Amino acid sequence: MTPFEAKYQLERDLRPFRRAEVRRLPADRCGLYALWLPGECLYVGMSATCVRRRLLDHLSSEENPELRRELELFGGEPTRIEFGTAWASDEGEARALESAVIEDWRPRANRR
Repeated sequence: MTPFEAKYQLERDLRPFRRAEVRRLPADRCGLYALWLPGECLYVGMSATCVRRRLLDHLSSEENPELRRELELFGGEPTRIEFGTAWASDEGEARALESAVIEDWRPRANRR
């Protein structure tokens, strides 16, 4: 997958960032995910093992209070945030794509 294809996938078919939507993702697939406020990419991340599990971690304020604070700081409430995914063939591809997408989009929460 090229960075262009990854960005296209992350922007296409956005879903509400809710537990039920995340659970519909396939298990044990590596890849990228992006969290979106209306019209703006807030954060890009990757998982070398399971994107679904990583997104569920982000939804849990007990397990990830830092991201929860950042989402609140940027005006994001779980009802307004959407997510997109792009699957990678392996961890190396996922890391390379994540770097390229972050460099191009420069999401606010990745600038820290």
